[in-house]
Amino acid sequence: MSALAVGAGPLYDIFYNRRRITGRLVVLTPLRIGSGGEAPDPTAIDNPVIRDSFGRPFIPGSSFKGVWRAFAEQVLDQLDNGDRGCCDPLADPCLSGEPIKELKRKYRDNRRALAEAIYKGLCPACRIFGSPHFAGRLRVRDLLLVEASWPGFCEVRPGVAINRDTRTAYSSRKYEVEAVPAGTAFHFEAVVENAAEKEWRDILLTLLPFTRGELPLGGGTGRGLGRVCLKEVTVATVTRANLGDFLSRGWEGIPAKDLEEACRESGIPAGGESGV
Repeated sequence: MSALAVGAGPLYDIFYNRRRITGRLVVLTPLRIGSGGEAPDPTAIDNPVIRDSFGRPFIPGSSFKGVWRAFAEQVLDQLDNGDRGCCDPLADPCLSGEPIKELKRKYRDNRRALAEAIYKGLCPACRIFGSPHFAGRLRVRDLLLVEASWPGFCEVRPGVAINRDTRTAYSSRKYEVEAVPAGTAFHFEAVVENAAEKEWRDILLTLLPFTRGELPLGGGTGRGLGRVCLKEVTVATVTRANLGDFLSRGWEGIPAKDLEEACRESGIPAGGESGV
């Protein structure tokens, strides 16, 4: 059994494992992830989608990771995994204020002991996705366009602001939003560093709903936008045993397994990806 399996050495100064999750995120209903900036001219769409320097839409890794984390914070709190549940990162975050100051005073001459104490004080979600005091296990790359899947344009959807009190439309408050059309696909890649066995299992469990199209992404989800499905998911794992192959050949030298097999090895019942 590895040191990580029994809860020892969960830091980053020693290499234990690295895993790469890859797949294809398919847009099932139009997807809207806004650019966050003002329209450059009066004739432009009011709310354009975010694009790269070549004008192609993409999904920021932070957008996908944010939805993933929010879902994980809900469900990991309910799983019987021997932990104290997940914190509220906005109202009551892990190790905020005086507790973290006390740890730093106590372990000011022993940096590794401080790091281990911080790790033990974190909730399951903060250990995986990160906190202000501990780098998370999980990194999600920007999801770049599968160019063959994109028709070369985005949909434009008109809308109007609604007065919640009168339940009628405001006059002169029409707007247009842009959305990536259904059928478009994006490359998905996430890398997991030095995850303990329980952490890896939690990552897989919270990823599975994406493979069934159950977690929406982006804006306008209350109006039917943003349904996506993660397909063709594979997992490649680097350990000390095949570290030489990875260093010499990269991920090309590491055979990948499909998600169902990765789940089965982690003790998760079969039934992985959906055919949505």
